[in-house]
Amino acid sequence: MEILKDVRAVVMDLDDTLISAYRRPDLVWRGVCRRFRSELGVLEADEAAHALTRAGAAFWDDPDRHALGRLDPLGARRIIVTEAFRELGDGGRRPPSPQIGELMADAFSLQRDRDMRLEPGADAVLDHLREAGYRLGLLTNGAGPLQRAKIERFDLTSRFHHIQIEGEVGLGKPDPAAFNKVFEALAVDPAAVCMVGDSLEWDIRPARTLGCRTALYDPDAPNGDQADQVEADIVVRTLESLLIHFPGPRGRGRMKI
Repeated sequence: MEILKDVRAVVMDLDDTLISAYRRPDLVWRGVCRRFRSELGVLEADEAAHALTRAGAAFWDDPDRHALGRLDPLGARRIIVTEAFRELGDGGRRPPSPQIGELMADAFSLQRDRDMRLEPGADAVLDHLREAGYRLGLLTNGAGPLQRAKIERFDLTSRFHHIQIEGEVGLGKPDPAAFNKVFEALAVDPAAVCMVGDSLEWDIRPARTLGCRTALYDPDAPNGDQADQVEADIVVRTLESLLIHFPGPRGRGRMKI
């Protein structure tokens, strides 16, 4: 078991790490399409949902569009619907009107907001790490007002020594400058930091390049230690299981959970 004895600070991602935010878009699109079944006309709800999921994956896989879309997710979802329905039309299907498409995109956004919640164990992890003497940072991409609203909604502001939002500082992951700004604010060297996040691309790889220790949060990971296969020092399926890898309060042995 990996014990991170030399770590003095923990920097955490927000979306799909501390809060459940964007997993399984296919299920949300399916629910939206079933609610709009009558407006879809001859188009089957599941067929529409598949097209929307494909269009969403293509949109977010494009780095340039991702950079713009994460600052305006509502607008991004309207673009995704437009492109999905255009693809269906090009394939000989008959999609609904653009007005209905906008309503569906906004319904998706509303459902995402309604479903958002703290990940199980998030409160316990933050409490234990803070009590154990670790410096805590929150590093998140996205628009300032949107991300700040999430942080306030789940009462996270007072839990961290430093909170950094891409839209507020003009720097976002995976840019090394975004990470270095957090390290400077926490007054720690990268080698004394553990980065905790759900993304290899946005959290784990850039942090490792800078010399940090890393912990990948993956609720769908297979049982057993998969760290060597996914490039992280630690892989956890639950947030609370992260704590066994950290020493307890300085000089008092391992933290108990």
